[in-house]
Amino acid sequence: MPETTINSGSSCEYFEDPLFLSQSDQPTTTLITNPFSGHDFLGWRKDVLMALTSKNKDCFIDGTFTKPPLTDKKHKQWVRCDFMVRQWILNSLLPSIKESLKYVNSEKELWSELLERYGQASALEVYQLSKELEGVSQDNSSLVDHYYGKMKNLWET
Repeated sequence: MPETTINSGSSCEYFEDPLFLSQSDQPTTTLITNPFSGHDFLGWRKDVLMALTSKNKDCFIDGTFTKPPLTDKKHKQWVRCDFMVRQWILNSLLPSIKESLKYVNSEKELWSELLERYGQASALEVYQLSKELEGVSQDNSSLVDHYYGKMKNLWET
């Protein structure tokens, strides 16, 4: 396992390694402040992806960093990081959602399950979004600061 300290003058190669875990990376770490409750999956997903990308761990959920064979010396490191990422994701879910997902076999499987369950907008959600778009008005807000931001958030969901 790479050391958690960086020698002076060295590059960021430790941080670029997806298997690197810093001393602050703990299973109890919360990636985002608001746990996913079953609503606004796209916003939650975006926040989680940004948090994982900042930790160089997004490759565990998109399938680009696959589990090395048992004989590979990095196998145990990969398993440890996968468990860590899985725990971070589970910690960002409400307990009722977390309970139904805690027995998945990998972070990739967990992410796929979340996408399958919540990643597609239902007809009701599309209807609610269209109603919200209809109801957005500029009021006394500056166009750039509030109105545009509100519209853009609704379009992106």
